[in-house]
Amino acid sequence: MPGKSKVHQIDRILPPTILTIFGATGDLSANYLLPALYHMHAHNLLPEDFRLVCVGRRDFTSEEYLDFIAKKSKGLKELNKPANKKKFLKHLIYFKGDFDHPESFKALAEILSDKDINSQHACYNRLYYFATSPELFVTIAQILKSANLLVSCAGHDRKIRVLVEKPFGANLVSAQALNSLLLKFFSEDQIYRIDHYQGKETVQNLIVARFANSLFEPLWNKENIDHVEISVLYDDTVGHRAEFYDHAGALRDIVQNHALMMLSLIAMNEPRELVTEDIRQEKFNVLRALRPYDKPSIQTHVVRAQYEGYAHELGRQSSTETYVALKAFVDNERWQDVPFYIRTGKALKDKITEISIHFKELPRCLFRGCAANVLTFRIQPDESVALQINNKIPGFGIELHQSKLDFSFNKAFRGEIPSAYERLLLDFIEGDQRLFIRSDEIEASWKFIDSVQDNWSDLPMFEYKKKTEGPRQADEFIAKDLKRWWTR
Repeated sequence: MPGKSKVHQIDRILPPTILTIFGATGDLSANYLLPALYHMHAHNLLPEDFRLVCVGRRDFTSEEYLDFIAKKSKGLKELNKPANKKKFLKHLIYFKGDFDHPESFKALAEILSDKDINSQHACYNRLYYFATSPELFVTIAQILKSANLLVSCAGHDRKIRVLVEKPFGANLVSAQALNSLLLKFFSEDQIYRIDHYQGKETVQNLIVARFANSLFEPLWNKENIDHVEISVLYDDTVGHRAEFYDHAGALRDIVQNHALMMLSLIAMNEPRELVTEDIRQEKFNVLRALRPYDKPSIQTHVVRAQYEGYAHELGRQSSTETYVALKAFVDNERWQDVPFYIRTGKALKDKITEISIHFKELPRCLFRGCAANVLTFRIQPDESVALQINNKIPGFGIELHQSKLDFSFNKAFRGEIPSAYERLLLDFIEGDQRLFIRSDEIEASWKFIDSVQDNWSDLPMFEYKKKTEGPRQADEFIAKDLKRWWTR
């Protein structure tokens, strides 16, 4: 029987907190951050004494800003009700600032002054969300430092934290430089590097499925697993993100962060405890064990392609890939020579993100028609976990049928499942870094990605039609290993 959902319950009192969002009028804030914060507010997940300071270039009052967000956002229709809007406005302050003119931020220090917000508390946790391009991170940090807003309260256990969005660099060198710049203003335990896929329920469930079930963990190794597939597929085109996307491409936009972070959770060894540094260290151990590519291997291990019409949308010819498929290996004792197939692309037939673990076939099967067991984690849409097993078809004789044991989050639990950003914002407020990324994880992933970028200049750029499964060369690429892409 379905259980009553407890997804919106916490068991501790959160300290007074001021969260400042830089880049508050962008799509990220409108479609993800503000809806997440509003839902957290509606479910009493925010601190009792909470202030949200939204910083943008546009000239708004706080009420006008909220109207702008409600109109622009896909998930804030509730703000059309005056009562809901009035309640949320009690927490919100909008501030106009122009990054080209740092002097315009002088008044921000007064807004963030504790005494100007609430005289009941000597100081607040000050949290900063850099929802801007990385080129502005240092500018924002310098503005905060010059206003003395990076100093925590001496009389209370209050914290300064910063959350930064991807892209975190464009290669290993730029990622190292960005880390170094941030570390001039913040310590490592103050920096929260976000990959929102880490906050999705099914991604978190990877660890639970592995380490809480005796059925799986003893089999989670090269002796029993034939291969692993990670698919991050999108049905939309690049749209209005064309300029950004053309500088990133599928490899840097998706593989470097979402796909490799999921791979690290799949392949990690069991941490000693479920604490931040133990989990991060095991993920890092996987990422640094990824086998780098060279010129010969990239010809057989990587496929890149671009959908028809991309150059027209962009307004010029481009060599940027909108689709990439690759075969990766983790060179350690657990996974030696087990292939990890990764694919991602735009303008495809369906929007699907899933991970499939393909177990080896029985060395000898008594029955005709045996198939390998496959464990699939569907990340989106319709978060679920399914295990394909062999069953007998009723009737005379023995004929096998491959069927699924299926667990759906939506069917199993009543109530609203929190979004990834709700989970990660709450962790940010609470000071829990387990689902955020350490600097050496970022650098290890870029080291692997650089081995692709540095060696694929001679790789052909194939073309595929929109609303298809992608380039046929990607199917041929995996078929050479006597496999096919799996989508349950």
